[in-house]
Amino acid sequence: MNGKIALITGASRGIGESIARTLAAQGAHVIVSSRKLDGCEAVASSIRSAGGSAEAFACHIGEMGQIDAVWEHISQKHGKLDILVKQRCYQSLFWAGKKIPIWPPSIKTVDVNIRGYFFMCAKGAQLMKKHGGGAIVNVASVNGV
Repeated sequence: MNGKIALITGASRGIGESIARTLAAQGAHVIVSSRKLDGCEAVASSIRSAGGSAEAFACHIGEMGQIDAVWEHISQKHGKLDILVKQRCYQSLFWAGKKIPIWPPSIKTVDVNIRGYFFMCAKGAQLMKKHGGGAIVNVASVNGV
């Protein structure tokens, strides 16, 4: 993975954090991304302290302006992306332990789980194509079924 650039969304904790740590341990430079910069920076700092290469970038994939900003950042700073791991969808079945209706879907659910996934993948694929390809991995919760 040496020399590879990887963007991991939902990486401030849980599965996303583990994916970021694993890719960094294998030599990739990881961009730790999630809605809140504090959590992203804590993970990125920990990766750097362990000898890995990481940076933090806040991005709420339910907001198009933030999606555009992360891709602009990656294009300007790194010029390429080799790996995109899109992890952590908005949970539409349970929230704070209470079951909530899934139909009709809320705007937030559509923005994060459909539009966000689509535009992150489309923009990632465009950047990857310029440099000979890459890998996109989408991870979703069983609760999204």
